[in-house]
Amino acid sequence: MRISILSLAGIMVACAAHGSDFASEGDGGRAPATEAGGGFGGGGADAAPRPGGKTIVYAHTDTTLYQLDAENMSAAPVLVGDFDCVGAGKATAMTDIAVAKDGSLFGVSEVAAYPLKIDAGAVHCQAHWPLPNNAKFYGLTVAPEGTVDAIEVLIGANSAGELYRIDATSGATTQVGTLGVDSQGNPYALSGDIVFLANGGSPVGFATVRTCSPARPGKALVCSTVDTLVEVDVKAVRPGTQSALKSTRGAVKKGAWCKNAGSPTEFGSMFGIAAFQDKVFGFSRKGDVVEIHNDDGTGCSVGSYPLEHFAGAGVTTSAPVVPPTR
Repeated sequence: MRISILSLAGIMVACAAHGSDFASEGDGGRAPATEAGGGFGGGGADAAPRPGGKTIVYAHTDTTLYQLDAENMSAAPVLVGDFDCVGAGKATAMTDIAVAKDGSLFGVSEVAAYPLKIDAGAVHCQAHWPLPNNAKFYGLTVAPEGTVDAIEVLIGANSAGELYRIDATSGATTQVGTLGVDSQGNPYALSGDIVFLANGGSPVGFATVRTCSPARPGKALVCSTVDTLVEVDVKAVRPGTQSALKSTRGAVKKGAWCKNAGSPTEFGSMFGIAAFQDKVFGFSRKGDVVEIHNDDGTGCSVGSYPLEHFAGAGVTTSAPVVPPTR
């Protein structure tokens, strides 16, 4: 029997990495109303994104979706339901979700994308859109209106750090960039997730990435176990293989501002991220909820649920955000 995250309410951080888990690449982390041209809208695919005026942050394991209050991230997540297209000979794991401005939900597994609908305590996958199999998909977000297209567009990210536009009627894909390279020229691979926000027409994007040693004959691939927060230039996301990297914000390590003595000193395997105000919230494979300052990548654990192995997270593109100032 699955132990619900609700049974862990009140467990706050004392310990805390897609790090060693992600190295195998097999751990998972790494809408009916549509419009022609691959955008979407019209609602109906999700519960209201901001009941009572609050911004919902969604997080999930391989099989199960939860929601949190963006203004109280230390509170225990609330169970939404299981994904009905995971298991029983279907997808082995939901690796990420994305939320449109109207609250419509979409999901992605390593090999396909799905429009989702919350219904009677379950999360129903309304369609199955196969994705390119050159690399596994671990990230999903929504490009705001006026960026990739005049309307919102679904964007998937794979383990190679490639970004793809996913048509929200057919699932057809077009590459729209990469996550760039680090200071040594090594490509940034997606460690966990990517999130875009509209920010009143000045879009903001973030991703958690890592670097791996160049592939060599007879040598195992060695990847960093500490995630790096990067800022994505959402307006650079367009057809092609160009870099959409705007800036490297910093390795996700415990900040001097962190008051939690039990917080880990560094963070990896953050398979899910969401953003709100001047924070990015990371959800790690070890069950940590991490508050990250979006200007320098420093973090602090604000919750620990070790029986829940997070696989992804998301927040509506209309969530308020304060961009980094340096």
